[in-house]
Amino acid sequence: MTAESRVYTHKLLILASFVLSLYGTLFLFLFSHYGSHYRTPFTGFFLITDIYWLITILLQVFFIIKVFFDKTVSTENKAAVSEIIGPHFAINNALQFLWCYFFNKEKFALAELVLIINLLNLLALYFTHRTVSIKNVGDWLTIHFPVTALPLSWTMYAIFWNGACLVHSHNKSLIARILANVFIWEFLLVPLAILVLYHDWSIGLSTSLLMLGLGFGQLFTKVVAFQWVFAFIIAAVDFIISVVIMFGSGLNTVNGEEQAPLLS
Repeated sequence: MTAESRVYTHKLLILASFVLSLYGTLFLFLFSHYGSHYRTPFTGFFLITDIYWLITILLQVFFIIKVFFDKTVSTENKAAVSEIIGPHFAINNALQFLWCYFFNKEKFALAELVLIINLLNLLALYFTHRTVSIKNVGDWLTIHFPVTALPLSWTMYAIFWNGACLVHSHNKSLIARILANVFIWEFLLVPLAILVLYHDWSIGLSTSLLMLGLGFGQLFTKVVAFQWVFAFIIAAVDFIISVVIMFGSGLNTVNGEEQAPLLS
């Protein structure tokens, strides 16, 4: 297969997988009354979840436009993006569709397995190809944010939400609440570690939005509880530190002087 044929094949995979993910996210998840599933300690407010996914979908459309139509991007860089990032993006989209399908059918064990596989896929993308190190803010917002950061933050959150459904945490009220009060701090520790090590404010901001949704979701579910209080605290801390680092880095450099290998 020639280099041109490989690029064309990867572009088709990117587009086809995005359409598949879009269908699953909209019709099997967002528009399917997913809030009627078990009300777990990790169930968020549906409106903020919808906003999160609308932002993700919109930015992924910009990523596809960049790969297919942006004439300011060199042919070599388009090929690098489609061949290196493209497979991870396609795998993420395919797994997102499968998760939506299994979650919709309440097959939570299979859904959890899909999420764990996708977490490994996204971590491989994050640490191997280092899209976080892209310097140009335009490329960073249209490549790293929609392809790596937003899906990674969502997958980490969904593992806990789906896992709570899997163990029927709604039927184990006290134990489930205590464990949830402990596990929720993962959404502070992991983003803070990434902020300190990589100055990646996109993970902090996306996690902050998810925790805001979790806070409102738990507030409307159980007013006398710690979960929504913790969620709002985590959302605030993630947001403030992310904004400080975002402006401290000048908005156009990430992780010092290092440039993403695929765009070097």
